[in-house]
Amino acid sequence: MKRPTAIQVPRLSVPMALGWLCALSPFGVLFVVGTAWLHQQPGWRTTFGPFADHYRAMMLPVLNVGWSLSMMFAVFVAGPLWLLLVCRRRWRSSWNTHLMQLITCGAGWVLIWVLIIRSDLLSKLG
Repeated sequence: MKRPTAIQVPRLSVPMALGWLCALSPFGVLFVVGTAWLHQQPGWRTTFGPFADHYRAMMLPVLNVGWSLSMMFAVFVAGPLWLLLVCRRRWRSSWNTHLMQLITCGAGWVLIWVLIIRSDLLSKLG
């Protein structure tokens, strides 16, 4: 009986990785906004004193750029790229995978709407 000498690991294809990147893009936006929210908490400022003020002043522009870039990708790039991946037969995965990506992306946008837009979190930051 011949035994395999190496474990065959299935490779992740580029279209599959791009599809999941598009599907998870709303969660990237949530991560950046959540990080900015954590940096604005008053407990951080009282505990660390002037160090926290300097850190906050330095990180606020970085978080603003991160927010802008992640939102631009999630709104203007992820949707058309995902549709392109679905429409091209060569790049298409199984329909179950695309349905799972669509559900994941929809859940992310619902969370953005509930946690950021309805709670008016962005006006409280900065």
